[in-house]
Order: sequence, then structure tokens, then C-alpha cells
Amino acid sequence: MRRLAPILCCALALPLPATAGNGIWTQLDFSNEGGLLVTNVERGRQVYGLVVGSDDQSWVTLSLLRTWQFGNPDAPWKLRAGTALKAEEIGWWEAEEQDYAYCDAEMQDCYGARAGVRLQVDRWKSYESLGLYLMADYSSIDNARLGVAGLTHLPTGFGGQISVYDDDDGATVPAVMVSMKLLDTGFSLRAGHKFVEEETFLGLSFSTY
Repeated sequence: MRRLAPILCCALALPLPATAGNGIWTQLDFSNEGGLLVTNVERGRQVYGLVVGSDDQSWVTLSLLRTWQFGNPDAPWKLRAGTALKAEEIGWWEAEEQDYAYCDAEMQDCYGARAGVRLQVDRWKSYESLGLYLMADYSSIDNARLGVAGLTHLPTGFGGQISVYDDDDGATVPAVMVSMKLLDTGFSLRAGHKFVEEETFLGLSFSTY
């Protein structure tokens, strides 16, 4: 529970929908390995991102992206680019790999921070009763790459999603996820499975879009 405390604190401190500008997307997932909180707040062409995670170690990532739109105005592709900063718990042997690092006198507790660039492209388009979401995301921190494709049945709010994640620290991880909207509240229940890590997660998401 100690490692999950930062995630819970950040979730409770999230801005209310009324202060979220153009829109807010938040997901909070838990598994037996830890937890993950992802939040994006859009204000005009700016997107403010927050990721808080905890498994063997805890980390926080902040990003600021600017958006350019192209294609069909009713369902445009959105290209986003900007900067990212990641702070995390590390082992003492990893300190030299960080842009900034700190260890206590006993070298038991070490923390590092790295800066990088982040690129993202995404699109949402509705086809009568179905909605299609596509997204690709890249961060130079850890050389992290994420691809997502999701379908939502608009009348019922049931959805499904497949994703693939890869970075320099581990194996390529495919995952599947299903979701169900809770009436017109903006909330959805989530459940998914990461195949390589053999990790099942449950969660909740909230969107004002």
C-alpha cells in the first residue's frame, strides 16, 4: 500500500471537470503488481499530461504537448509534440544513466530524473453505431513506444481495445482491454490483461469528451 499512496493522492487531487478546459481524460488501473494513473488535460492547443505508476519501483512523468490538426475537420488527425520529464526510484547502479540523480548516504534510496521529447498522433471517428480510436505515442525517455486501437459501441457504451507497448527496459507487451460506460456520468469500468507480463488489471476511467 505504501507504493500505491502516490497514485491515490494524485487521483484525489485531480481537477474538477469544470476546470479541465476543453476536456480531461483520466484512467486509474490496479493489479496485483501495483497501480497506474494516467491523466491528460486539454486547454486550447495545449495538453498537460501526468502519469504516476508503481510496481517494483514508483515513478512520475509530466508532459506538455502542443496540438496540430489535419485532415477531415469532423474527424481530424491530431499531431501532438512537446517535452516530458520523468522522476523515478532507481537503484544506485542506475544513477549514471540519469540526467539528474540523488542517493542517500547509505545508497539505499536513490532517485533519478530524465527529460526528453514526446510525440503523439491520434484520431477519433464515429461510424454510425461504432466509434474508432487510433493512437501512437513515442517518448525519447526509455525510447518508449505505444500503439492503441479501440472500438466503442456507441448506443451501449461497451468498448474493446488492443495495445502494444515497448521500451528499452523490457519485452514488447501486448494487451487487451474491455470497458463499459456507467450511464451518462462520464465514468467507465475497465478490465484488461497484459500477456507477456501475465498481469490482469481492473480500473476506472473518466472523460469529458
